[in-house]
Amino acid sequence: LHVDQLAQARKFGGDLGASMPLGDFGDAANAGYHIGGLFEYTPKSMPVSWRGEIAYNHNGLKDSGIDGLDGNFSMLNLVGNAVMPFGDKAASIRPYAIGGLGIYRVKASAEFDGVTASQSDTKMGLNAGAGLTFHLSGFESFVETRFNSVFADGSNMNFMPFTFGIKF
Repeated sequence: LHVDQLAQARKFGGDLGASMPLGDFGDAANAGYHIGGLFEYTPKSMPVSWRGEIAYNHNGLKDSGIDGLDGNFSMLNLVGNAVMPFGDKAASIRPYAIGGLGIYRVKASAEFDGVTASQSDTKMGLNAGAGLTFHLSGFESFVETRFNSVFADGSNMNFMPFTFGIKF
């Protein structure tokens, strides 16, 4: 492989966006944000790319009507995904499907009347979604959304991040 071919096969990047809680998690948490980094590898012999990600998600606790109660939910996740692009490789805008499995470190924290409590747990989860890649001079940008489900006791923690990112 030439050096420029190797660079095309491996990409680093970062992303950020809004994170919308769904279902039972949406009953307890407000819309939040996420920020992350990624490494993407595309084998020359395969149409699929492999993406590893690390991300931090933060959602505030919804107003419960109890004066003085404040809190938040945070997640640190490591996720492995398959990325399947569609259409012409030379196109400046290209759609793709993405999905995979991950490990999510979930933490819930609350403070009431000067007393702080928190609970952390590590859970498995999965995600699936779609996005668009925009090929620019020297780098790519992308927008995507995915449905994430973290396998929690009782009801799963479901959320949808809406993401903007760059890869170089």
